[in-house]
Amino acid sequence: MKKNNLLKLLLTSVISFCMIFAFAGCGGNSGSSSDEETTETETTAATEETEAASGDYDITQGITIAEDGDFAVLTGNGFTLSMPNTGTWSYQVVNNDTPSLEIYYMPADEAGYGGRLVTLMAMDLDDTTYEQYPSYAIAGESEALGKRFIALFPTDVQFDPNDETQGSEYMDLLHYVQGINATNAGSPFQLTD
Repeated sequence: MKKNNLLKLLLTSVISFCMIFAFAGCGGNSGSSSDEETTETETTAATEETEAASGDYDITQGITIAEDGDFAVLTGNGFTLSMPNTGTWSYQVVNNDTPSLEIYYMPADEAGYGGRLVTLMAMDLDDTTYEQYPSYAIAGESEALGKRFIALFPTDVQFDPNDETQGSEYMDLLHYVQGINATNAGSPFQLTD
């Protein structure tokens, strides 16, 4: 009889011990103080800042477009791009070695002429490979994100040269986006951090 009681006690102890570790491993904390929450929030913010600075930033994430009168504002993580609200342009995500956003003129794209107006990339501050491109501008630099934003402009014809409407509309939009430059106070590209 003593043997059974001892076995039950041992078994109950082992089960209790396992349950304690199982609940502790789940992170179950029935109460927390505001100091603990602040520390957790600060730690999360510091982790996000470190990840952004370490190259985990992706310019293609969280993109939204909102109309604002004569303009449509494309908003991303850390930047905005104001474009004329013509309804003739759009964007697409390009996932190459460096993810980027390509802003393009839709009628030329649909006609098979590309329609590319500008490609926006975010590169590490010490990365100067953008200098290999024939036509670019530095759109801005963010120490907080650890990124330099680059605008790449097309160097070839991106619209149907036989279509006067395409030529006119495309050139108006191209002229507008060529204002993207960190040294231009009226640049349509602005950092928001």
